Amino acid sequence: MPYKTLLAYLDPSDRAQARLGFSLALAREFDAHLAGLYTTFMPEVREYFSIAGCAHYYDDWSDARRGQRDAAEEAFRHALRGAGVGGEWIAFDDYAEQPMIRRSRHADLLIAGQAGPDDDSRALRKRFLEGVVLTSGRPVLVLPYAGALRPPGESVAIAWDGSREAARAVHDAMPFLERAGRVTVLRIRGSGAQPPAAPSAQGSGIELMLARHAVNVDFAQAMSDTDETAGDALLSWIATSGCDFVVAGAYGHSQWKEQWLGGVTRDLLESATVPVLLSH
Repeated sequence: MPYKTLLAYLDPSDRAQARLGFSLALAREFDAHLAGLYTTFMPEVREYFSIAGCAHYYDDWSDARRGQRDAAEEAFRHALRGAGVGGEWIAFDDYAEQPMIRRSRHADLLIAGQAGPDDDSRALRKRFLEGVVLTSGRPVLVLPYAGALRPPGESVAIAWDGSREAARAVHDAMPFLERAGRVTVLRIRGSGAQPPAAPSAQGSGIELMLARHAVNVDFAQAMSDTDETAGDALLSWIATSGCDFVVAGAYGHSQWKEQWLGGVTRDLLESATVPVLLSH
């Protein structure tokens, strides 16, 4: 089933315009409705009133925020007209996570972006992305914070471990996989792992399922040693493989274990250099 409703997260950041352009290209490709959801990472109002004489700073900040929102709406509507894409503008004054999660359940695909290393709201954006991926119930397409953003699909990698989350991601990504020029099923092996079975045996189930969707796959593996996590191995493989899109299950382990021990999901959210579709 193709994507027919896309939800793009927009904000005052410098990267929002590139995210909008990417979203418009996807909307044209899938003949989809594009909703632009605009919220900001706002501080608590009481923080401005906790110190005498600071209340006027909140008024100034609110005025600036309204100006940014109005400018973003004008740019969004102008871009929709120019692209000939149907869509709608949605703006909230709430903190970004909850409006995004509520509206995401009306969409086929969410489009969001990584936090850049110089982003003042980096910690908030990281928590926001994790919350959306874990609780929205929808696939989330996370765009890198740097580099050109082009419609993906020429070479797609599936980070496959046979888990429920990986299977969900593959099915959520089917509209991309069916259009891809090349699809690679990638397994990450630790240094102590047993040698893998022959490709025809180790991936026959997913290979046959995808073949029935007219998706032809090949297989690859990346090695992680004692000094390199599975996430590092995956990122290294992405950097040298030429793939332009990654499909992965999110948080196959409990979130606290990912936080303390590291994990593929966290590494992709923070450091992937190509768009990543995550499903939980």
